[in-house]
Formats: sequence, structure tokens, C-alpha cells
Amino acid sequence: MKIMTKMISMIIVVAAVMIVPNSFYTVAPDEVATVKRLGEIKKAIIRPSTEESVIEAMMDNNTLRNVELISRRGLFIKVPFMDQVQTYTSKYLTYISLPETINTSDRRKLDIQMYAQYRIKNPAIYQIKVGTENNRKQLMDSNVYPVVIQSANKLRFEEFFDSEIMQVMIDERREQLNETLEKEYGIEVIDIGIFRKNFPQSTVASIEEKMIKEIQKESEKLRAEGDAFYTTSTSETNRIEKEIIAKATEESAIIRSEAERQALEIYRASMSKDVEFYKFIQRMSAYKQLEGTTIFVDKDNAFLKGLQGY
Repeated sequence: MKIMTKMISMIIVVAAVMIVPNSFYTVAPDEVATVKRLGEIKKAIIRPSTEESVIEAMMDNNTLRNVELISRRGLFIKVPFMDQVQTYTSKYLTYISLPETINTSDRRKLDIQMYAQYRIKNPAIYQIKVGTENNRKQLMDSNVYPVVIQSANKLRFEEFFDSEIMQVMIDERREQLNETLEKEYGIEVIDIGIFRKNFPQSTVASIEEKMIKEIQKESEKLRAEGDAFYTTSTSETNRIEKEIIAKATEESAIIRSEAERQALEIYRASMSKDVEFYKFIQRMSAYKQLEGTTIFVDKDNAFLKGLQGY
């Protein structure tokens, strides 16, 4: 009897050791989870702020309509050996695409690489439709990446480098994309952007050549404009110089003639006041002109009388 009692006690202890740890599970604050019973999802632990949109998505899925949604985290009870718990992080995950060559609307080529920030919003739908990390990568490649490609194809080259224009277009398409991703895959995309833009190596040489030609063309244009400006400035300077010289010459002539007029006027006025003095001046002038000159005149010549003085 004692042996039987000990065996029963041991069985109970072993059972307790096996059952009790498998009767509880914990969901951390930064996790979401699903609980399957015999292969069918029975419960989904979600973030509180997403409850309304998750319920709507679950109602659209016939297989998930009866799933119990729990918006709290912490310690939970499960049926040992029958319930299977799968947890997923609710933190933001980062997707980085492979480099891809795109064409802008004006047929310019660019190599770009994009990123996306997303998180698992509905673990039940996510587990059914996605499941593994590899499938998640394929999902992002086929759904998120085309958003950037299609946006870039509608923009001109210079608009593609305008972050405001590009971001507005991507945000509009992201909202449309989330309607599908949340309903079909249980994923919510928070941000989409481009973090690397390069020219394809095949076109770098042609771009450099084009840039050189544009620089040369601009240089020639600036040189021609400079030469034209120099010629115009020189012509204008020469014209102004000639005008100044002509005006100065004219003013000088006027001043000189006025001075001569005034001198003659003073001279005439002086001579008219003393006739004898005038005759004296005239005689001195004649003497000066005859200096070193031999002349023959009649003794009765009036001019000779004038030379003889008084």
C-alpha cells in the first residue's frame, strides 16, 4: 500500500512538473502573439491601439471570425500540450531593398535603393499569410518596393531629387498600400523612403561628357557676353572721352577768345586815351621789325620822318 501511494505521488509530481510549465505563457509589452489549438488559431494577442482595425480585418476573414482578440500583455493560461503559442515582435522592422535601375518620366536612368519601416499589426493574419521571415522579405519586395518605382516613373529627373514632391507622392501611395497589407497580410507600413541614389555606371561617362559640353557652352556664352560688355564699355568710354575733350576745347576756345577780346578792348581803350603814346608804341614796333634790315627811302618819306621821332 505504501509503495502504491509513493508511486501515485511520484506520478502526480512528474505530471505537475510537466503540466504546470506548459500551462502558462507570457507575452511581453513589445510582442504580439497567436494561440493555436489543434492547428486552429483560437486567440490573438494584439496591441491595444490596433483593436478596432484588427477586428474589422478578422471579420472579413471567414476562418478568423471566431478568434478571441486580447489587447493586454502579460501572463496567460493555456491548455497544456494542446495550445501552441507563437510570438512576434511588435517593434518596427526595417526592410532594405536591393539596388534597382529605374527610369524617370523624362527617360533618365537612376540606381536607387529604398527602405521601409513596418510592424506586425495582426498576428493571426500574419501567421496564416506570411509566417516566415523569408516570406516577409518577398512580400515587401512585391508590394512595397513597386510604390517607389511607380512614383519615380511619374516624376521628371529634377522632381525625383525634390524630397518634398517625392515624399508626398510616396505617402499617398503608402496609405493605399496599407489598406491591402493590413487586410491581407496583417502588416502596417509606417514609412517608405529612398536612402541611396546613384547614376548607373553605364551612363556616368555620357553624363560627364554632357556636363563638360554644357560647362564649355556656358563658358563660351559668358566669354562672349564679357567681350560684348567690354566692347560696349570701351566704346562708351571713348565716346564720353571725346565729348569731354570736345567740350573742354570748346570752352577753352571761348575763354581764350573772350580773353583776347578783353585784352584788345583794354589795349584799344588805353591807346585812345594817349595818341602820342600810341604813336610811340607803333614806332617801337616798327623799329623792332627793321632790326638788322637795310632799306633805302627818300629823305622826304613820311615813314622816315616817323623813325626820326619828335
